[in-house]
Amino acid sequence: MKKIFGITMSILLAISLSNCTKDVGPVEEPNPSADNVSFTQDIQPIFDQNCISCHPNSGNLDLTAAHAYNQLVNINASGYSGKRVVPDAPENSVLYKKIDGSGTYGSNMPLGGSLSATQINSIKQWIIEGAKNN
Repeated sequence: MKKIFGITMSILLAISLSNCTKDVGPVEEPNPSADNVSFTQDIQPIFDQNCISCHPNSGNLDLTAAHAYNQLVNINASGYSGKRVVPDAPENSVLYKKIDGSGTYGSNMPLGGSLSATQINSIKQWIIEGAKNN
């Protein structure tokens, strides 16, 4: 009986291995050092479209192209305990928490509206990638 069971298991193993898909070559892994989100081309247009009508003069924050980056990254947030943008840490960035709908830092931004999921994800990804001035 043990011999029949062993033979049966060997046959089942051989059949299951013969059904494996063929090797199509190496899977291309994402390059973690590659910058996928550009501040200039991806993030600033979000600010231009949704934020600069209130922010060059509200909350001591100017999000116009000439000033936005230098007023965001590693800068203390006015009225909040925390930095506006902490590179690599969206959950610790006041900017991200103001747009993610969590209410962590009061009213969601933009005031009276919201960003699209794509825009929110772009900002999050930019922060995850180190909030570079690229």
